[in-house]
Amino acid sequence: MAPEINGSSNDHAGPSSPAETTEKVMTRLAQSFPDPSSLARHQQIQARLQLEILDVKDKVARLKAELRRDQDPSKMSRIQSQIGQLMLQINVIREKAAEAEAIVKNITTDVQRLDVAKRNLTGAIQTLERWAMLKQAHQQLKELLPTRRYRDMSQALAAVMQLLTPLRSLSTVPAVAELFKAAEDDRKRAQEKVAAEMDTFFRNDPNRPPELKVVTEVCMVIDVLGGDFKNHIVERYLQLQLAEYRRIFRSTDEAGQLDNVPRRYAWFRRVVKHHDEENATLFPPSWDVTRLLVASFAEYTRADLANVLGKGQPNVATLLEALQATLDFEAAFAKRFEKPFAEITAGGILSQSLANATTTNWTISSVFDPYFGVYVEAQDRAIADMLSAYRGARSRSSMEGVMSRESEDVPVPTVLPSSTELFYFYGQTLEQCGKYTTGEPMRRLAKVFAKWLKIYSDEVLLAGLKKVDPASRRSMEGRANLNEIKTACMILNTADYCQNTSLQLEERVRDKIAAEFKEDISFQAERDTFTTVMSTCISFILRELEATCEPAFAAILKTPWIHLENVSGRSAYIVDLVGSIKQVAEIVRARVESKKYIRNFADKAVGLVITRFTQSVIRSRPLKKIGAEQILLDVQAVKACLLDLPEPHPESGSNVYTKYVTKNTGQLETMLKVVLAPDDPPEGFVQNYCLLIGDRAFTNFQKILDLKGTPRNDQQKLLDIFLSVTSTKDDLSDTSFLTHLDMDPPSGQIVTSPSSANLFSPTATSGGGLPNLLRSGSGEGGERDRTDTSKAFGDFRRLVSFATRRE
Repeated sequence: MAPEINGSSNDHAGPSSPAETTEKVMTRLAQSFPDPSSLARHQQIQARLQLEILDVKDKVARLKAELRRDQDPSKMSRIQSQIGQLMLQINVIREKAAEAEAIVKNITTDVQRLDVAKRNLTGAIQTLERWAMLKQAHQQLKELLPTRRYRDMSQALAAVMQLLTPLRSLSTVPAVAELFKAAEDDRKRAQEKVAAEMDTFFRNDPNRPPELKVVTEVCMVIDVLGGDFKNHIVERYLQLQLAEYRRIFRSTDEAGQLDNVPRRYAWFRRVVKHHDEENATLFPPSWDVTRLLVASFAEYTRADLANVLGKGQPNVATLLEALQATLDFEAAFAKRFEKPFAEITAGGILSQSLANATTTNWTISSVFDPYFGVYVEAQDRAIADMLSAYRGARSRSSMEGVMSRESEDVPVPTVLPSSTELFYFYGQTLEQCGKYTTGEPMRRLAKVFAKWLKIYSDEVLLAGLKKVDPASRRSMEGRANLNEIKTACMILNTADYCQNTSLQLEERVRDKIAAEFKEDISFQAERDTFTTVMSTCISFILRELEATCEPAFAAILKTPWIHLENVSGRSAYIVDLVGSIKQVAEIVRARVESKKYIRNFADKAVGLVITRFTQSVIRSRPLKKIGAEQILLDVQAVKACLLDLPEPHPESGSNVYTKYVTKNTGQLETMLKVVLAPDDPPEGFVQNYCLLIGDRAFTNFQKILDLKGTPRNDQQKLLDIFLSVTSTKDDLSDTSFLTHLDMDPPSGQIVTSPSSANLFSPTATSGGGLPNLLRSGSGEGGERDRTDTSKAFGDFRRLVSFATRRE
């Protein structure tokens, strides 16, 4: 059966190897019997295979019949006969093509001979015509050489030199060689003659003034002679024009010093004016003599200025005056020639004769770049002088001077004037530097800007935050130091202004500086220092807030919560606490410009107040039911006050800040609600704990009992009930916000230094517990470890705690 199956699947694919046949058989078997249950259908599969075998046999029979029909001997003989006739026709066509090719070749041979003859005849005629024209032009040149008809001489000389080139291949012919030699001699005679005429023009003898018309025609002859001779004439003219300049403005003489640079350009303008009026029209426009005169002057001037600048450090004012005069000179001639000055100086014919000159594009002003450091150093000193009044020991007096305007009914600036003065100076200096250079000096200037931004943040802004002495703070008895808070707000605004403006300054420098230095310009590190200043300001305000609220927190500790008999409205300390918070918040809202920093302060103030409030409540335990109710009522007042921190009486009650305050106060409220819940019946108290707190931790339950002041004897009973109840509740967690509650919180201020502002942030209380400052341990890592440990060993801890208390 298997071979039949294989044959049916390969009737068009040719013979298969045994391995391929086996593989195909196995594949077919796998398709027919995919699982053991399919073996029950073997009869149906066998019947289907038999039908396939019959179909294959019918197909083979049909193919054999077609093969016998197509193998008819008579048909093959007819095909072979037709092929033979086709080959005969091909041979006939090949023979006729060869005959046609021979006929065409015979016909075109004569035509090709005629073409060659015509081409040779045309070339001979042209050569004879050129020869005749050369002889005629040479004869005319010989006749013109003794005369001063230089215009006609230039035409004849141009014709001779033009006709010599195509006839140079015939120079071996004696007659042609003789004419070539005579023409070369006449060219030299013409060159000597025009050189003598130009000598007369260059000497400019008053007794024998040159004829300008003749000089113009002589230049036509020189233009035909071209090459080195023309360059020699132009160079000699340029040297004569600048000879007096080289004598007067030598770099070793007084006239050649840096303070006389404007005189150089004034002198050269007179030379150019004389050249334009008297001599410019003498030379052909293609010589570009005026541009070469400017380029030669620039080369000499650049070399002189390099020597002068290299002898010593120049005065800044003199340097800038000389550089400005140079830039004005370059701009004037760039406008005249309608191209950059660097292109005007390119290709000067004196470049190779000057040691300090180069053949690449350059400008006179570029020679100042290596010495522009004196300008940068001068700006460094100017900034130091400008900020000297705001640095060091005198910085406080300047701050107080700004704040004193408030008492004089003068509008108080929102930022320190010194910051606006600094950035105004930066802008002016950058504009001035951009007029002179955009290269390395501007990069150095940007480094000076960055240096003083860092100094300003450290020695002006941070120094403006007065370090409050704890002893003097106690002497104020909890009163807010309003001037210090206002100063911190102003410094915060100033740091924000400096951070934003330094970004704009960076963009302006990048726009002005050369492309190769753009990547080096960055004030990111300086902006980071201003961020630190803003964080320090907020921390400073929080320290003042905490110190102001300290008497209220102390009053919580002094209140005998266990002896309260009834709830009597808000406690007395709440008035002081809310008043202190509002007093600081009003100053912050009025003085801080950016709302994001007001919100930042509010977020951190919420964490601070709730943390200190919770610490005071815990340290004042036991609370009992009445005490817990009273504190819960007080928390509502504190919450209402905290909701108004960013803005008084916010309209929306569902914004992010409201949720943030509610979450922070909600855990404290939940804890107090559990504390004030009656413990009789005890099962109801435990159920209430499980509902509100939602964990099964013995230690957390013990914390609630300690806050309630439950006697030890009663605690044992409650703990037994707690164990039995929580053992049947699988939906309880092993931890809750009480897990991180420190029952022995430290006393004293939380924010004791500016660096402690990093201990809490708007996200510090976004986790599942009370504010981070109440948590024991040393950070998120410790918290995570404790959480994982409590989850892994929760049952074991509860059992050990229970056994210990049973004993």
